[in-house]
Amino acid sequence: MEANIITIVFIHRLPIYRGANYMKYTFQDSTELPVQRDFITDLHDFTKLVKEVVPLEKASRLLNEKKKKSTVAVESKIKILDEFETGVTKMIQELDKNLEDMGLAIVKDESIASIVSISSKKKTELGKELDDNVKTVEFELDQLSTKIVSLLDPFFEESIYNSIDTYLLQQEDGSISGKQISFAENMEYWFNLDFNATSLKVDDFYKKFSLPIWVSGGLLHREDRVKSIDLSNHRVVSMDYNGDEHLEALLKDDDSEHVFRVVADKNTFMIFHNDNDITVDEELVKSLEEEEVLLLIKKMKQYFLVAVQSRALSKVLFDGKDAISENRVFDCLKIIAAKYGDLINECLDKGYNKEEITIKMERPDETRTEKYISKAEIFRQLSDVGSEGLELADIMNVTEK
Repeated sequence: MEANIITIVFIHRLPIYRGANYMKYTFQDSTELPVQRDFITDLHDFTKLVKEVVPLEKASRLLNEKKKKSTVAVESKIKILDEFETGVTKMIQELDKNLEDMGLAIVKDESIASIVSISSKKKTELGKELDDNVKTVEFELDQLSTKIVSLLDPFFEESIYNSIDTYLLQQEDGSISGKQISFAENMEYWFNLDFNATSLKVDDFYKKFSLPIWVSGGLLHREDRVKSIDLSNHRVVSMDYNGDEHLEALLKDDDSEHVFRVVADKNTFMIFHNDNDITVDEELVKSLEEEEVLLLIKKMKQYFLVAVQSRALSKVLFDGKDAISENRVFDCLKIIAAKYGDLINECLDKGYNKEEITIKMERPDETRTEKYISKAEIFRQLSDVGSEGLELADIMNVTEK
């Protein structure tokens, strides 16, 4: 079966406001927060996350060190055995001449074979012992990894500000699944995505959508003429959207006789039919409904804002390596802390109390409330974690002076 991949990239989503759900967030001086979120709640969630994740990563680090030490110890013993086997074998071989002169060469051969057998047996026992120890440690590491991912999942979904998100969608065997790959500094985190549909066709975006193409006709003379072809039942094989202006989409019918590729930037677009550019053909352009094409493109750009049913964090990378297995989750937390620290500084600059981080919230009915947390409270929460917490507190500018 054909695997269809859709790639979409855009700046981290902000909440979609609809009617009564709209909440406006501002600094104390009434200027809007650059990220329209309840920053105080996110701060509470972040300190809670740190207190839960850092001890787990410490435990994981200790297990990794235990596994490494066990491996080194066994490898050292095996090396000593190899050296002993080689030394004894060499010594016996040096006695070879005397034994042969006495007709006792078989003693030499059986001695060497015995040494090799005993050494091999012991090395096998050591290897099995190491395998058992490693399996036990890796089981414990897997449990810790699963727990860390489950803790990071809800926070990473919405609370890492100004990240860049890339979406990969695969349509195969009557189902759609995909991934979200997000970037923040040198951190990368992946979500597995479930969608609210099992197939994707043009009519899911626009009913009765058609495009003009050239066809050959006539009984006696084959003459080319313009024909409008209905694309409603064409599969959306792939889309590539950068979240701002650029979109590419590939559309195919069931037998792949008519393949269309749409390339769009802002209010301009190109359409290819079987690699022939429709939009440079003056005759075809006359029959092209530009407003319909722009509307289709707009709806395609909006697809991932409404079609993702659920997402689950699957991996976190730091500098391209698995942050959890490499014990680099704390480094990821420092990236988040730096982002939060910048916003804390702005809250303090635009607030009246330099020891409190305060935001204002305005409801649709214009009811206004304030929400705050003291620097001392954040510091207290983080300092409970130990040296890692104190480092995060310093990054976030909440350390006691």
